[in-house]
Amino acid sequence: MQRTDLLIISWLLASAATLQATDPLPVLTVPVRVHLMQSVTQARMNTTLTDTDVQRIFGKVNKVWSQAGIHFDPEPLLKTTALEVSANEKLKNEFERLKASLPPASHSSKAINVCYVKMLEPNGFYFAGDVFVKDTASLKKVAGGLDEPIPRVTAHELGHALGLKHRQNVTNLMASGTTGFSLNEEEIKTARNAAAMLLQPKMGAKSVSVP
Repeated sequence: MQRTDLLIISWLLASAATLQATDPLPVLTVPVRVHLMQSVTQARMNTTLTDTDVQRIFGKVNKVWSQAGIHFDPEPLLKTTALEVSANEKLKNEFERLKASLPPASHSSKAINVCYVKMLEPNGFYFAGDVFVKDTASLKKVAGGLDEPIPRVTAHELGHALGLKHRQNVTNLMASGTTGFSLNEEEIKTARNAAAMLLQPKMGAKSVSVP
């Protein structure tokens, strides 16, 4: 075999390896139930987001999460009337108060619940299985970051729902208070494994590994 032939074969093998390494990940589609929280008596709960806003928000959320091969699929939107919290619940922290305000009948056990409200102390949080995001969120802009706060906050809190912790690199999705949205390989692996677990039938917890 001539040297030229060897060089061509080596180039083809290298090209094939590069293509294989950059193949897109199999997409995991995770259902979400979006609640546009409403309240006559609690102005802080009463979001003004519309169906069109939510379509835009999740369009950007899914662009962020495409790097991990994860797609969030919103169910038909719900305008959810917040429950009136009891006097004892009013004394609890904001996480517990908002959790208590979500009606059990509206809550999904098969999807990640994402609740939009008007005001929170943080931009958003993940607590006891549910995501809460305020529609007045604001973030510090970083180079190459997402162009709108609410989709980034939503994507960040969904990261917590998929088992990710804060990582204070300003360009990272899990950094606090910035528009960054990158994920490293370990975060992608963790999130995909958590997403795969969510999609499994509720027949007992088993470890699962996905590409």
